[in-house]
Amino acid sequence: MTRGGLAVLVVVLLQLSLAGWTRAGSVLGDLSDAEPLELIDADVPIGAGRAADLLLVATLRERLVAGALSLDLHVPVLKVADDHGPRLDGHETLEVGELLQLLLLTDSRTAAKSLSAAIGPGLAQAISRMQRSAAQLGLRQTTIGEESLVPGASRPREGSAQHSSTTSLRDVMLMAIEVAGDEEIRRRLSLDGVPIADGSLIVRAVAPLIWTSTISDARATATNQPTGPAIALEERDGLTLLAVADTAPPNSLAGVRRALDEGFSRYRRVVILRAGQAVGRDVEVSGGIIARFKAVAAEQIAVTTRRDSSARLGLRLQLPDTVHAPIEVDEPIGELIIERDERLFAVVPLVAPMSIAPSRWLDTARRQ
Repeated sequence: MTRGGLAVLVVVLLQLSLAGWTRAGSVLGDLSDAEPLELIDADVPIGAGRAADLLLVATLRERLVAGALSLDLHVPVLKVADDHGPRLDGHETLEVGELLQLLLLTDSRTAAKSLSAAIGPGLAQAISRMQRSAAQLGLRQTTIGEESLVPGASRPREGSAQHSSTTSLRDVMLMAIEVAGDEEIRRRLSLDGVPIADGSLIVRAVAPLIWTSTISDARATATNQPTGPAIALEERDGLTLLAVADTAPPNSLAGVRRALDEGFSRYRRVVILRAGQAVGRDVEVSGGIIARFKAVAAEQIAVTTRRDSSARLGLRLQLPDTVHAPIEVDEPIGELIIERDERLFAVVPLVAPMSIAPSRWLDTARRQ
């Protein structure tokens, strides 16, 4: 082959390689506003992989909020042969919170089976609860079978053409936003070297359910790359992004890292209203020692927007013309309704910036 022909071949192979990378599905989501930002091949059916664990954690969270379970409740450990996670020999029970930590940081089928039994109670009832959770989250292409949680039901290996449990990148993103949106779960995802079972076992982040920036560089190896949709979470300059990529190992983490880097290059978090900022016109005070004041925002509001454009916002102010003294500091006065792209984005309470006594109080003070 001539030198020129070899150069042409290299270029063609490079183009094919880049085309294959481009075709890999990926989803970018904004955890701050709890919504997807960019979708590429997001609705193509894919094998569920550990998406079943995401839905299991989301369902567990519902049971915890409802008070049906607690993190310190001891439940039976239902061991699974050939488990992907750490061995739990000698441990007959563990706390729900300890099993949750195992599932978040390792691909522990024992933790998945044990938590499922506690949620149900029983695996079949747990699957029913997970299906209801899927409907509440608006998942359209997610079907979870028992084999996704417990490999004893002939869980398909990665690369197999048969997946009785399926999902899509859009659905995975919705589940990831629900799970990572919980501050306690997000805190647990960032941990490594967590002692459980009275300190007899240290849980290392060898296969996190959602990779975080604090874990990925230290733990990512060729042997623990995600075998299903890879999920990663990172925060920069007040913007928290989630990325999901359907990239085969050993490029799983490289795919989500690239999606995150590109996402941060295109998006930013902008504060549009600060807590304590005066909003709107003066409000008259009837019978007060102060004649008027400006209401202030009770909370900070920020929005995620592309760096090359600004968010289209609509503002509607709801304030009374007059209020009657006395008024307490931080007393609700009205609200600011913020719409983004003609959809409701936020309702910000507007409050009094100070206490305002009635004018008769001042007259009384003068007489004294």
